[in-house]
Amino acid sequence: MTIQALLESQAIYRRTDLIEIARNGIKTKYIKQIKNYTSLSDKELSHILPISQRQLVRYSEDHILNKEISSHLIQILELFQKGFKIFGEDKFNLWIRTINKVLNQNKPIEIMDTSIGIEMIEDVLGRIEHGVYS
Repeated sequence: MTIQALLESQAIYRRTDLIEIARNGIKTKYIKQIKNYTSLSDKELSHILPISQRQLVRYSEDHILNKEISSHLIQILELFQKGFKIFGEDKFNLWIRTINKVLNQNKPIEIMDTSIGIEMIEDVLGRIEHGVYS
């Protein structure tokens, strides 16, 4: 599934279109679709995003998340798209919850709360994709 389909957004032709989506904010009504796509639990998502689970539940469906949270959600979606492409959904969902030596003995899901952590996970996925031991 594409980010465009998940967020029911305008066509996404280049990365700058994603910047515009993040700046405009993502409506909270799309959180349920994002959770279904990523298989992230409420607890996992609230650990990853800079917002509490309680606050997220309080928002109406039409509430627009701020730029920081929207940008982070887009990064998460891109990461899952790449992981699903490399491993398939079930194996990737297992992989992100498994301790990884390259990530300093962290589970990938534990470092998704920062953009640096997401970049590190993407680097490991890139190595795996190209057959480099990771």
